[in-house]
Amino acid sequence: MKTRETELETAQSEKIDYEDVDEVIALAARLAEADKDRLRIEDLERVGAELEIPPHHVRRAAEELAMRRQREAAQQLAARRRLRWAGAALAAIVLVLGGVTLSARASLEQARAEVQRRRAQVENVVERRERTRARHEGAAPSPERDAELAGADNRVSIERRRHDEDASAYNALASGLSEQLAARLFGLPTRVPLSNEIDAR
Repeated sequence: MKTRETELETAQSEKIDYEDVDEVIALAARLAEADKDRLRIEDLERVGAELEIPPHHVRRAAEELAMRRQREAAQQLAARRRLRWAGAALAAIVLVLGGVTLSARASLEQARAEVQRRRAQVENVVERRERTRARHEGAAPSPERDAELAGADNRVSIERRRHDEDASAYNALASGLSEQLAARLFGLPTRVPLSNEIDAR
């Protein structure tokens, strides 16, 4: 038995706000228009009777068709969901790959800056050695002269070795997959030369 409260709720739920009237009428018109292209099952049974098809076959065929359409709709929905998941997965992969590539770029740039700093140091000590040699050119051999020339050669050897250590570290780093990708994307070298590949001084 309905209570007075339930009756009031039902009556209120059947009311439509004034601002919704136009939308309700438009929707009703679309539904009525769509119904013009549809037959009731009774109408289908009459058509079936004219073709000597029993009514229960017509009903069964209509039910099977409805079920097939539902399956097709469910498959389309599942396909759209799979496509959305694939898109989300692809976006995640791109983000991760982008992050890894940017990190690799930063590592390569830092390592390359260290190689360039070492290279500048090699050039500096080579120039000082050349000035030292020029200063002692034509001078008579002496322990002081020999020690100064040997010291200049030793500093060049030490700085070249340090340069080559940093260059080898860069080359090892640049051989990684993400680093190779970063190098190609951002125009960084995939290999830097060792000191004996740059000059023979």
